[in-house]
Amino acid sequence: MLASDLRNVLEELYNAGAYRVPGDEIYWPPELHPPVFRALNMQYITRREVDDGRVEFSLTQAGCQAINAEVPWSVILWRRLRHFFRFDKGR
Repeated sequence: MLASDLRNVLEELYNAGAYRVPGDEIYWPPELHPPVFRALNMQYITRREVDDGRVEFSLTQAGCQAINAEVPWSVILWRRLRHFFRFDKGR
């Protein structure tokens, strides 16, 4: 069983899209920062810096299992396709 604060972190990321969610789109108040670090250490979520300095978070399969949620494959597939077929704007 998960602590409620850790569950809140995982569910917030899941509801935001679960895969490569920009850090500025997720609201984690300061009191949830320790559970975020715990989720990173437990490999329930991953953190990734993009070339332009933005940070993206993804929920792992273990994180989905921890909150008894299905892996949102449609969201993951859509974001990967969008990333693969990205067109540069203004360059």
